[in-house]
Amino acid sequence: MAGRPNRSASLQTAQLHAAEPDPATVSLEKVKAILAPLDRAQKSKLFELVQAGHLEDDQMTVEIGRLIVAMLNGPRTEHARRIWTGWFDPVMLRTDALMMAETRPPGCMHVVDASAWWFALLPHLRELAGRVQADIAARASEHPLDAVLASPAAAGWAEELRLGSLAVLRQRGGAGTLLATANAERITLLRKRGLTSVAPLSMGDLAMLDAMLEHAPLWRGAVRPRDTIGILHTVSEMAQHAGTPDGALFYALSLVNGARDPDQALALYGLFPNSPLVEAAVGHVQFAWQCLRQKLEDLHLGRPAPPQLTAGETVDRLQERAFRWYDTLQGFGVERGGRNWAAVSAAVGRVTGLVEGEVVPVLSHRLLTLNASSSVRPLIEPVRFINGFNHRLRRRGIAASTNPWLTAIGEHLAGLFRQIGSYGRDDALSAMAELCELAEETGYPIEITAIDKTLLAIVERALRDGRELNAGESRLIERVVTVAAEERRKCRWWVSGELVSLLDAAQQRGIGPAAA
Repeated sequence: MAGRPNRSASLQTAQLHAAEPDPATVSLEKVKAILAPLDRAQKSKLFELVQAGHLEDDQMTVEIGRLIVAMLNGPRTEHARRIWTGWFDPVMLRTDALMMAETRPPGCMHVVDASAWWFALLPHLRELAGRVQADIAARASEHPLDAVLASPAAAGWAEELRLGSLAVLRQRGGAGTLLATANAERITLLRKRGLTSVAPLSMGDLAMLDAMLEHAPLWRGAVRPRDTIGILHTVSEMAQHAGTPDGALFYALSLVNGARDPDQALALYGLFPNSPLVEAAVGHVQFAWQCLRQKLEDLHLGRPAPPQLTAGETVDRLQERAFRWYDTLQGFGVERGGRNWAAVSAAVGRVTGLVEGEVVPVLSHRLLTLNASSSVRPLIEPVRFINGFNHRLRRRGIAASTNPWLTAIGEHLAGLFRQIGSYGRDDALSAMAELCELAEETGYPIEITAIDKTLLAIVERALRDGRELNAGESRLIERVVTVAAEERRKCRWWVSGELVSLLDAAQQRGIGPAAA
């Protein structure tokens, strides 16, 4: 009797075969693990070698080639958008500072703006964008995306999208809808970057988009020169090539907005006199003084400035930029009382009013409430900054008080000086030296006398300790030794034992006139 087939055994065998991993899949996973640590350039080079036929197995050549392409291309999918925004790459701002400007200079095309405009135009370009997207995706399945986007075909797609966008922008009656859609999309994009209180796009920005798309072929592929001479040469060549200055001027404005360097802006103005570069210069003056104002509010008044506004720059650097822009205005033909002066005067006036009306009173209160246990070091630099700021204002003929610090501050600091000396603190010399430095910055130097026996004792102890003295301590000691030496010169028949002992200690350390 023939036995019936063992279906259970057959099923188990099938399951065992099904559970066995595909050797090709295992090999690809191993290859992927090996490739993962490689950087982008190494993966690209390896792809070229694979495509050149360095693998003997044709099937593996195809599979590994696709694996490398997938690793190179990653999850990027919005290819048509990237092709379109590529027109703005040489002129686009990628840092966020100018987005916070209360009055944005002309020619600003931020990466967020470009994306917002794309989303506003997309409904009108749906068929074209879809075809471009599909063509790129098909090619990107076999080739690195960067190579696809750099191909002649990509240049053709970009031109189609540019011309299609211009056709949409120049349709009658559609500007209001485009602008509203762009601003709605832009708000979402700004929030993702942590940007708030940014002025919306205007009809002027829409006109700039049209003009930039019109002139975009002029700067496509341009690389920003490293120095001013290179910048002038590049911009001049653009103007000559186009036959009109318009496109080169947009490129020049983008360079000014990117660098925010008044010297470069002035050099470019030499190529384009009586142009929007004057408006740009005024805008950058306003923005530089806005940054300084908001930094001072942040530092002294507890009004936090957006981190994107100053990008971690110090108040000294911001002050330097503000005055540099101010000083270059004459080169742009912006004179006091002229057409553009009101905007400049208002920007500067807001800072000077802030310093005089709020920052100085806050610092004065902190100075007057110092006590013998307080550290004065945190106040020295702010006071020094205010003094330097006022000095710069006076040099430029801008009103500023001669000394903003009250006489009561000098009296208070002198009292603290004597008080600290009488406490017998181990760090008395260091604390007194810092008080002297602060008092000098406020315009009320502390008087040093030879009859202050407590001070003489503190200085002598420091001299005989033999320890290394910091700069402030050394200055105070030199003052005390100088006063003591002058006192001995005037009273050669009799001086106190404390004074003689101090001068002896100073002579041993080689300090002051006594050492001679």
